[in-house]
Amino acid sequence: MVIPDDTQAYRDYSAARPSLAIDRQTIVPLNIKTSNNIPLGLHPSMKSLQSIFATEQKATVIVNSGQLVEPIIGRNQDLANYPEFLMAHNLQQTMWQSGAENMNNKLGWAGRMVENMYLPGKLSPLVSLFGEQKWLRNAITDPLVTTSSGAGDYAGLVTSDRVEAMMRHFNAEFVNLFEDNYSSTMASRYYENAQLEEALASVGELTGFPETSLGAQLQTTAKMIKARQNSAMGHRRQVFFVGLGGFDTHNDQLNAHAALLTQVSDAMAAFYKEMKNQGVSDNVTTFTMSDFGRRIMPNATGTDHGWAGHQIIMGGAVKGGRAYGKWPDLKPGSEYDYKMAV
Repeated sequence: MVIPDDTQAYRDYSAARPSLAIDRQTIVPLNIKTSNNIPLGLHPSMKSLQSIFATEQKATVIVNSGQLVEPIIGRNQDLANYPEFLMAHNLQQTMWQSGAENMNNKLGWAGRMVENMYLPGKLSPLVSLFGEQKWLRNAITDPLVTTSSGAGDYAGLVTSDRVEAMMRHFNAEFVNLFEDNYSSTMASRYYENAQLEEALASVGELTGFPETSLGAQLQTTAKMIKARQNSAMGHRRQVFFVGLGGFDTHNDQLNAHAALLTQVSDAMAAFYKEMKNQGVSDNVTTFTMSDFGRRIMPNATGTDHGWAGHQIIMGGAVKGGRAYGKWPDLKPGSEYDYKMAV
């Protein structure tokens, strides 16, 4: 995704992955440099983000980020403490989302942040359009989990009589604690669904988003941001989680990765444009997270699980014009060359 546009750094990069290196002539220049003065560019499939980086300077890159228990570089790697379960997809995602070393917190860092901010509203300000996520969990508010199509209909509830009968049942008191909890939860979810449907209907359709999975998720996110002051929502702040899979590129990386990056770039660019149209771009920050990066050296037509990676952060409040972090030395045997047996 992020490629060094410096003669020596690019030479090291291309030597490390000769069969998968991106041609330097096709790199999308970003007009940003790392703290060690390495200019960076994007994969050629991500041209739609170039102006946000280079012209508006409202996007940048956090370089070489990943899970740590303690600093590793400059220390004896044999004696260092490492995060648990390195290079395991699900467990590294859990650690990223918990914001705690070695997964020792059952709640997510975004959820804990919202809990401390106290954000009342009829609907939860924590929203996932990509399934249940630990990142959004806190001790007082259940996240709202929906899809890119927004509120859906409850099968079978096609008449008011059926709805009334269901609500009488769910609002009844049950001796069995499991039945009582289930019924009250179902009643709450039905009301939430109706409120979400009302809120989304109040803003109509938004155009300009790509017809992709991520594009649809960010389109619905933009609608919920636009509807935030609707009486059915009443939000002052919101936190959203969207997602895209397919990055476990053990084979055919050149083609598969390019297609995925196009989807990411086009969806993020469309979302940023919509936030500007709504006049809220200074108040909306978008960033990427990934369980881990890929190994620099190829394995046939793909790459194996790695450790550190690079992340994008974008929004009107972002101070662009430079990258954050130091570009790693990619030469074999450097202190960044982690030799882990898998």
